[in-house]
Amino acid sequence: MVVALVKRTILLTSVVVAVTVTVLQFPERDFQRARDAERLVEHTLRVLYASEELFSTMEVAESGQRGFLLTDDDRYLQSYQSALANLRSAKDTLRQLIATDSGQQARLAKLDQLVETRLLELRRIIALQRTEGSTAAAAAVGRSEGSRAMAELRDLLHDTELQESRLLNIHTQAAQKQESHMRTTLRIGGIVLIAALTIVGALSELNIRNRKRAEAVLRSSEERFRALANGIPQLCWMANADGEIFWYNQRWYEFTGAAQQEVGGLGWHTVHHPTFLPLVLEKWKDAIATGEPFEMVFPLRAADGTFSTFLTRVLPVRSPTGTVTRWLGTHTDITRQQVTEDALRENQERFLLAQQIARFGTFEWNLQTGAKQRTSELEGMYGLPPGGFDASQSNWLNLVCDKDRDRVRALVQETISTGAFEAEWQVVWPDGTTRWLFGRAMLFGDGAEHPLRLVGAVVDINARKQAELEVVLINTQLEQRIHDRTVQLEAANTELEAFAYSVSHDLRAPLRGIDGWSLALLEDYDALLDDRGRSYLDRVRSETQRMGSLIDDMLNLSRVTRGNITTDYVDLTTLATGIVAKLRDLWPGRSMEFVIEPNVFAIGDGRLLDLALTNLLANAVKFTGMRDPARIEFGQIKNEDEMAFYVRDNGVGFDMAHAGTLFGAFQRFHKQSEFPGTGVGLATVQRVVHRHGGRVWAEASVNFGATFWFTLGSVSA
Repeated sequence: MVVALVKRTILLTSVVVAVTVTVLQFPERDFQRARDAERLVEHTLRVLYASEELFSTMEVAESGQRGFLLTDDDRYLQSYQSALANLRSAKDTLRQLIATDSGQQARLAKLDQLVETRLLELRRIIALQRTEGSTAAAAAVGRSEGSRAMAELRDLLHDTELQESRLLNIHTQAAQKQESHMRTTLRIGGIVLIAALTIVGALSELNIRNRKRAEAVLRSSEERFRALANGIPQLCWMANADGEIFWYNQRWYEFTGAAQQEVGGLGWHTVHHPTFLPLVLEKWKDAIATGEPFEMVFPLRAADGTFSTFLTRVLPVRSPTGTVTRWLGTHTDITRQQVTEDALRENQERFLLAQQIARFGTFEWNLQTGAKQRTSELEGMYGLPPGGFDASQSNWLNLVCDKDRDRVRALVQETISTGAFEAEWQVVWPDGTTRWLFGRAMLFGDGAEHPLRLVGAVVDINARKQAELEVVLINTQLEQRIHDRTVQLEAANTELEAFAYSVSHDLRAPLRGIDGWSLALLEDYDALLDDRGRSYLDRVRSETQRMGSLIDDMLNLSRVTRGNITTDYVDLTTLATGIVAKLRDLWPGRSMEFVIEPNVFAIGDGRLLDLALTNLLANAVKFTGMRDPARIEFGQIKNEDEMAFYVRDNGVGFDMAHAGTLFGAFQRFHKQSEFPGTGVGLATVQRVVHRHGGRVWAEASVNFGATFWFTLGSVSA
């Protein structure tokens, strides 16, 4: 029964095949003509597409150049360079498509000339931007005939497209006519085939059902695979046997930020680092040729443009006969792992280098096995060659000096319970010399308070110990020298002070005589003197009095330089208020406005600070003599990490170009006739401030007043 069914099936199938062959012979010629017409239509469409692609590529090149000219950003040149790379391919494609059309070939020759001329202009303007700047490039753009060239290019391509459009209409009409004729033929043949296929369909129905079941199972299996592949953290892909990738998992698109159409075919090249891409291609070609799996490490570009390192594994999928049908690849991100490994290696290299530079050695003692490890630097500190401890089988404690050995041994034993130790000791080298060493050690356990290892480091401190001894000796000698110099300085200061008072006394006596005799001459012989004579005598008296003031200021400056400083909590507001009261008494007719900030305090010598404030406020009063009213301020302000005090006035000011000599003795910026004085006041202020460890400076402008600042640092005697 089964055999008969099989025979009938074979017979009916043979009949159907014979009928089908006979029927298909009629439309075969029509099919061929339809295919020829379709190929002509397709060829014309490809010419139109290639023409549009060429013009679009030129526009991309111009757009990249304009972006670079506007922003001077080299990233815009990436699209420009990419367009240049694609331009040759676009022209070659168009040339191949119109190779048999002489009219179109002539247009293409002119198109080549226009494109090369425009590209040369683009390159020239980019080079001008780089060498002479955006202004020169913009001027060159204005002189350029780029718009005219692009218009000619557009017109030429438009003529090409018109020619191809006419051919497209002709070919389309021919294809439609042939299609109509073929449709009639197929209807007749279809009726015959339907009858035959109905019989065959009944016989193949069972096979179709079985095939659908198999396809459903395969589809379900693929869906489960894709769900699994999209859920894993690795980047995953599949390729055909020839190596063309046709599927990526979702993680790939999320990481690269690329769309499906961007990574089709060879699009995956774009996410590889240019340096590693040749190596990847070579490895990939070898795998396809041999059918063997492989793995390698290389970077891939993420959506943000950065590169991450991946471990890539590629496996072949084989058919039951062993033939490679597909390839499966995975990329595992190992960037953090690699960074950690690199950091660990670099730290180890730095540690070894630091150990060699600092000349310290390390050791490790395994308390469980008794094994000991020592670096060669450590053995050198004991006067032994590398491996000296192991060769001699000696205990390192035997090389410690007798006076230190028991102490160091006890410290090592205590470390088992205390967890750490540090100590200094001396060692005796084989040649009998001694060296000082310093060591630290720490105990490490298993987390359950079970000691496992004692790890430590030792450094040679012999030079430091010798230096300490030298420092002690030098300090002793220095202290004696300081004592001797102090005694000499005190004697010199005492002698200088006595000399200063003696000189001042000797100078004052003739000055008093000059002033007194001048006054007597004015009083006794006033009737005999004319106005000029009286004026001369008044000048003599004024100069002698000025000389007396100068002697007093010099004595004050001398006292500021010498003597001890008595530090206390000084109320500068109270000092300034008292000084202001005295100044008002000295100039009763002046209109003066004083602004004294309350609660201004400082640490210093009240006597010296009173002297400094007196000079600063008196100066302010003197140099505001032409102002009505005069305004003088005293206060403080926080200046970085220190408090700065100031005296500000609205007087005549001075030129800051001369500020460098402002605090020198006898330095004056104004005439004596305009602002009388000795030129010692500011020098005295500077000496007071410097003795308090502070600094003093001024800010001023001609005819716009001046501000004098000072700080008080650490006070020295």
